Amino acid sequence: MVLATVWLEDANGRRWPMAATCSLGRSSSNDVVIDDGKVSRRHALVHKQDDAQYWVIDLGSGNGTYLNGRRVIQPTQLTNGDSLQLGDHVLAFRQIAQRPISEPSRSRLSAQTIISIKDSPCWLLVADIKGSSALAARLSSTDMAMLVGRWMGTCKEIVDNHGGAINKFLGDGFLAYWFAETVETKKIISAIEALRELQSEPAGPRFRLAIHHGTVAFGGGGSHGEDSLTGIDVVVAFRMEKIASDLGCDMLASEEVRQRLEGPLSFRDVGSHPVTGLTGPDRRFYAVS
Repeated sequence: MVLATVWLEDANGRRWPMAATCSLGRSSSNDVVIDDGKVSRRHALVHKQDDAQYWVIDLGSGNGTYLNGRRVIQPTQLTNGDSLQLGDHVLAFRQIAQRPISEPSRSRLSAQTIISIKDSPCWLLVADIKGSSALAARLSSTDMAMLVGRWMGTCKEIVDNHGGAINKFLGDGFLAYWFAETVETKKIISAIEALRELQSEPAGPRFRLAIHHGTVAFGGGGSHGEDSLTGIDVVVAFRMEKIASDLGCDMLASEEVRQRLEGPLSFRDVGSHPVTGLTGPDRRFYAVS
């Protein structure tokens, strides 16, 4: 078993160990506080996903986040030795694999530790910016970075404020989830309404949403937002975003979501469609109107 030690380090040798999500900015509420007038209050995130990957996300900062001298336009994976610059401050990203645990130590750990992998009912939400390639071709790199970053930051704030967590950032979107057993339904409805309002803002990018409810397998991580999410229903949620694109639908919901939220929200039947890669009958989907 190989363990990884991960941290950010400044020029003076000060280290900040990485957790599931590490926020960087001028505000004292950040995990890494940078006292620099060129740094925004909420400037950037370093986010852990897929077990051992760390990604940097700029949150629409005015002066940008630079990775190895290039401005971060969309979530980008980090590798050991990368340089992050925020304002006048430079931080090195370190991810060092430690020596494998010896066989006796592994045996002792195996006897003491049971890795927990459990199935939980969840609300799943996939968001994706429409026409991101065309948008990037039309805008300058600075404008594109600020547009995508501010959108990512606002979406994260909406998800966080309504009891959810973003599990994975994608190049032009993200996967978020809520534990169905602990979140109030009204929070899901409120989150959907907030995201619908964001969709209508003229200054922001146009984006699609796919919303599903199903069973997700969690395991491999230590805290909320850090575990790997697997299972058929995760696949369905991602496939739904493609179906929404094909249908020209801004917000697509599964039958499982309609059954739980019809009344507070309005749904329009858009028919049954196959889910690529899955066997079985076609699934029925609904536009949220």
